[in-house]
Amino acid sequence: MSYLRDQVFVLKTAPFREHDVWVSMYGREHGKLEAVARGVRSWKAKHLGHLEPLTLVDVMVAKGAAFDKLAVAHAVSAQTDLRERLGAMVTLGSFAHLVDQLTRPGLADPDIYNLLEEFATTWRQSVREPTPERARLFYSAATLRLLNSLGYAPTFERADISDEAKKLLHMLPRAPLAFAASVTAQASVFHEACRSVEGTLLQTPLAENAHGPATIVSFLT
Repeated sequence: MSYLRDQVFVLKTAPFREHDVWVSMYGREHGKLEAVARGVRSWKAKHLGHLEPLTLVDVMVAKGAAFDKLAVAHAVSAQTDLRERLGAMVTLGSFAHLVDQLTRPGLADPDIYNLLEEFATTWRQSVREPTPERARLFYSAATLRLLNSLGYAPTFERADISDEAKKLLHMLPRAPLAFAASVTAQASVFHEACRSVEGTLLQTPLAENAHGPATIVSFLT
């Protein structure tokens, strides 16, 4: 049996059989990984607490015929400081869900891993919780960077929006995420820009609609 090692961000977990969990991750070296963690739903599980979504984990994955198995998982950072902040949990969790939907195993892109890392770091460095509009813009900026990495980059040249919103949309994918946390504009410009990004997502191969914008507004209002 062959093994691979990587440092990953946990994107999503889901029940698999009686005591197991299906884990979706994005790794620095191998990109999207999916594996079954045996016995994790038991309170005595050795991986218990190391596979929460958004956790940064060192993993060893055993390649299998039917599915891969998670042999080792050790949390590097549980992001506990972010877990205490509702805005961070809602926004980063929504973006992790989007990354999970838009990526496939077998293709590695360091830019996507670095984007997840930058997302968490930028949020950690922010002084205060954002407004729903600011959090939605932050999510939209990360989404544009993700779409660019995956070849779905929109142009917005013919979008029916104001010149101010178009200017913002051209700047967001070229700037660090910290720009989205600090740029100033009228709320209507933020709304136009975010709505255009969300419209672009409808043209990408999502298994289900991206729940990020609605979740962000609902939880942070």
